[in-house]
Amino acid sequence: MKNFSLKINWMSIVMLLSLGINFFVIGYFYAQHKAKEIRMTRLAFDKSISKLVEPFPRSGKREFYLTMRSKRDELIPIYHNIIAQRSTIMTIIAQEKFDEEKLRNAMQEYRKIYYKMVIPSQEVMIKIIGDLELEERRGILERFKNPPKKQFRSRKGSDDRSGNSNNKNHQRDW
Repeated sequence: MKNFSLKINWMSIVMLLSLGINFFVIGYFYAQHKAKEIRMTRLAFDKSISKLVEPFPRSGKREFYLTMRSKRDELIPIYHNIIAQRSTIMTIIAQEKFDEEKLRNAMQEYRKIYYKMVIPSQEVMIKIIGDLELEERRGILERFKNPPKKQFRSRKGSDDRSGNSNNKNHQRDW
């Protein structure tokens, strides 16, 4: 009987470990999927739109991204269409015989699809800016002209935010 109980305990541990690993893997893939959805909402605004929103006051940026996130159900299919149209363009480019008219039409279709995503974002920006006072709008111009310097962390484990990971004796004053 003693051997039987050891076998049951061993099997219990293996089953719990297996269950834990399964939950971890499922959670990981689910998190990746959700992160991709969120990234798609932000990436869809690419740098041309993001560069316009970047100097907004914090509340304006927050309102922009929250509003656009609420429109995600509308935007994700448009984003998928953009990706599909890019693929079509690349297929046309790689064809044995170059068809300029076909490529021109595909790029024109790409532009139409892209505008379906850009126009709603511009409308949200116009609404946000319309609610700002003159000083806040002037602040946007000032932040656009003089963007804050971004600080990067070294990937080598150092907490040196200056980008110089060679300085081992770096002391913080705070």
